[in-house]
Amino acid sequence: MRARLRALTRRTVARACAVAARREPGLRILTYHRVNEDHARDRLSVRPEAFASQMEALAVSGRPVLRLTEALPALRGACPLPAGAVALTFDDGFQDNFTHALPVLERFGFAVTFFVVTAYVGSLDTLDRYRSCCGADRMLDWEQVRTMRAHGHDIGGHGRTHRELALLSEADARAEAEGCARDLESHTGDRPRLFCYPRGSERAGVRRIVGEAGFQAACTVHPGPNPPGTALLALRRTEISADDTLADFRLKLEGGFDAWHRVVQGLPAWRAR
Repeated sequence: MRARLRALTRRTVARACAVAARREPGLRILTYHRVNEDHARDRLSVRPEAFASQMEALAVSGRPVLRLTEALPALRGACPLPAGAVALTFDDGFQDNFTHALPVLERFGFAVTFFVVTAYVGSLDTLDRYRSCCGADRMLDWEQVRTMRAHGHDIGGHGRTHRELALLSEADARAEAEGCARDLESHTGDRPRLFCYPRGSERAGVRRIVGEAGFQAACTVHPGPNPPGTALLALRRTEISADDTLADFRLKLEGGFDAWHRVVQGLPAWRAR
């Protein structure tokens, strides 16, 4: 009953805010983590059929879907940003991104950014959230990462070990950011331009460290669109969750859940997650 009431409340708020949110221009960056059928109660694991329906809805919407690197010149103000533009990102680097998400993305011709935790790529280990669960929680290997890149997708950094950078010493935060960049350059041949703060943990000093490591843009977990002139090391995103209906997904494209996400992110339980 409590879960149903919460879902009703968030959707009511989203519908009320959607009209006003449509007036906010800017690039809408959608965040995914996993696409699989193995974690029915995990809010970060979107079912494959739901993901396919969302990508179809995005294609039908007519919104331009840009790789994040393609959008950077427009965000700097060097050229116009297409109206309604969307970018897609995936955090962490689980193998289901390759096995389940990639075929759907390529069916619709969407090029996206995969943010990978470099010390876990090719490892039998996995992130704490799924440790001791099942074989389906394997991380990408470097051959899969290179295949994604060869297919036109961007590969970004998500730290070396997924540690929360704002909680680390400057030296340790720098080692995470610079080590991640070196790993990606070593295994793909290119110095990465995009970064995503693990668990959204960042502050001004962390942004500076990430920029000094050579990353041109970095994603936060803060909601909202990104208009031209936005701070490139503090890009806002919209998380897509397992409990989103297709109607929810369409509302999120319109910014209907931005206000709800701001409220939730201000709660102590969210900050302590």
